[in-house]
Amino acid sequence: MKFPGIAGLCSVLILSGCGGGSSSDQDSSSNSSQTVLSSSVSIENSYEDIADAAVWEHPTDVTRNRLIVALEGDGLAVFNSEGKQVWHNEGFEAIGADIRYGLSDNQGASIDLVAVALPDEAALAFFSVSDDDQPLDQVGYWTLPIEPAGVCLYKNLTTGNITATAFDESGEVLQYKLAYDGVNLVSAVTDTQGAPLAVRSLSVGGELSACAVDDVAGTLFIAEQNLGIWAYGADPENVKERALVDGISPLGALQEIEGIDLTHDTNGDGILYVGDEGAGLLAYRLSDYSLLVQTEVNGFIEIKSLAASSDSLWLANTELDAPVYERLNQTDVIALIQQGGAYNSNQVDPRDLDVEGVQLVTARGETTEVDDDGDAADDPAFWLNEDSPSDSLIIATNKQGGLMAYTLSGDEVQYLKGGEPNNIDIRQGLIKPDSSLISLAAASNRELNTLSFYSIQSASNNQTPIQPLPAQGSHVHAEADELLSSVDEVYGLCMYQAEDGTPYVFVNGKDGTIEQWRLTLTNDGVEGAVVRTLSVDSQPEGCVADDEAGILYVGEEDVAIWSFDAHETGSTDATQIAAIDGINLVADVEGLTLFNNGTQKYLIASSQGNNTYVVYDVLNNHTLLGTFAIVGDDNIGVDGASDTDGIHVVSANLGSDYPEGMMIAQDWYNIDAEYQTENQNFKMVSWKDIRESLELP
Repeated sequence: MKFPGIAGLCSVLILSGCGGGSSSDQDSSSNSSQTVLSSSVSIENSYEDIADAAVWEHPTDVTRNRLIVALEGDGLAVFNSEGKQVWHNEGFEAIGADIRYGLSDNQGASIDLVAVALPDEAALAFFSVSDDDQPLDQVGYWTLPIEPAGVCLYKNLTTGNITATAFDESGEVLQYKLAYDGVNLVSAVTDTQGAPLAVRSLSVGGELSACAVDDVAGTLFIAEQNLGIWAYGADPENVKERALVDGISPLGALQEIEGIDLTHDTNGDGILYVGDEGAGLLAYRLSDYSLLVQTEVNGFIEIKSLAASSDSLWLANTELDAPVYERLNQTDVIALIQQGGAYNSNQVDPRDLDVEGVQLVTARGETTEVDDDGDAADDPAFWLNEDSPSDSLIIATNKQGGLMAYTLSGDEVQYLKGGEPNNIDIRQGLIKPDSSLISLAAASNRELNTLSFYSIQSASNNQTPIQPLPAQGSHVHAEADELLSSVDEVYGLCMYQAEDGTPYVFVNGKDGTIEQWRLTLTNDGVEGAVVRTLSVDSQPEGCVADDEAGILYVGEEDVAIWSFDAHETGSTDATQIAAIDGINLVADVEGLTLFNNGTQKYLIASSQGNNTYVVYDVLNNHTLLGTFAIVGDDNIGVDGASDTDGIHVVSANLGSDYPEGMMIAQDWYNIDAEYQTENQNFKMVSWKDIRESLELP
């Protein structure tokens, strides 16, 4: 992580406030490179102390925006865009405030929601907000096991779910999932007594002073006042390792952090604003946390808190004899930042951040978690029990240690330890020399850089369904009965069966090389030989073969989906099917799978960068048909899928839950019914639900 210092700043700005002079006043004429910017508005009412604030943006008229201010011991007040107080509710202590738009109930009604931290009551209060004479209407209230010193809201732009994250001064953080029934705001997850149950808790460590959330990137920023600003994953179903945005001097540009807030821009990026008692006002680029500008604010001894919107930046001037919030025009602030040449975009209304076109599909089930923690579960395959489809099996990889077999209820029936299998694929009904049939599975083993093979059979009569199958011939690894690959590191893998019944396996390496192996079944094992080599320019992983059409699809993670002729004598030239566009297909493109019911044929890709799945019509020139996300169901204790690696889809009727087939998706961040972290697993989704959500035939 980069820690920018004062010497590396793009520019230093002097701002003139309207709140009166202070010891930080400077004469701009003494330095011709400095630009003076005057605040345009000060709120008309002053209170003994003022804390955090949030700006409600009117959907059509910025002059009707509202500044909602927590006044500590003086309660809560609302001001219009010109600083006139339009509402005040006193008699309680309010110290934090944040806002999100469009929290919906099940009937389509929605509210714009304000959350307020009430430390004396150890509670959070929630209000709907408007520009009426009564701008705040309380819709919820619940007590917490901590005394909140601040609160911030997060809206998952794909699912529309909103969470509230509260923190106390000692470093404890609790996150709650919200639900709105059209009248009241409640916690979506409760304990056995019906009380709100946190879906996430963490201990940051030191004294906390502020938080803010980037809904676009799903990042929770927490200010540890005397250490720095941390970035966490914001979604309780998709938590990432924390990173340090910037630290306290001498490691970084900060000194004592008081307030943070952020805005987004038309380029999909944005700015994180920081109010620091010693360092003034700082602005960081959201995409890489680079420091764009540091500002000494004329008229401010310190900035205790701030509230940013697409048109304004309100700063709390608390060291005046009569503390007030002062407003800077956002366009002027951006223009000054742009003088450094490092930022070139306009801010956008937060209402415009909603993701459009992503359909939500609820998982019907999940497998038990894998044995190993961390990045372990990776790729699923499917063995169809043709005699009893509901007794089919999911065969999947734990790349830290072996293969699993699961029933369609998600129960593990076998864990075959051995190797580090990354991807797996299966072909059924292959004929051995003795005329018997075999279901053959192939997996890429990263431990030995090999291809390992297995036979798959029914789990009935206490049989273990996954049986190792030895490789034979001249290409066998010296230490194992597996085929030794020449790619730099075996990674993605898929099987292909030609029209004449010959089975093949494609395996790719991280350098872009793809080997095609022709397999020959013996009565006791598998022989293999490389028949040709394909390539893409950078790292691939997911691949899938269309046996019927003789086409191989490969996902080049940061670039595109490509197709190749799958025949061993075919062209090695690639054809681009879909490029990474940052909208529909977002890097990394991971798993690929094909749905084929004899009438429709769809290529499906895991768009890992935005936690969605993209569907293309193979029979219509790979036309984009839509995208969907897999969400959880709190009623059955199943969470959604995020950061998915491998996927697989099958079109058979598998029973009442999956009458048109099933899609299986790896879930990188798996949680239980009470949102406690579990090891990774695989989610199961009904194809009928996917088809209906995308309105497919």
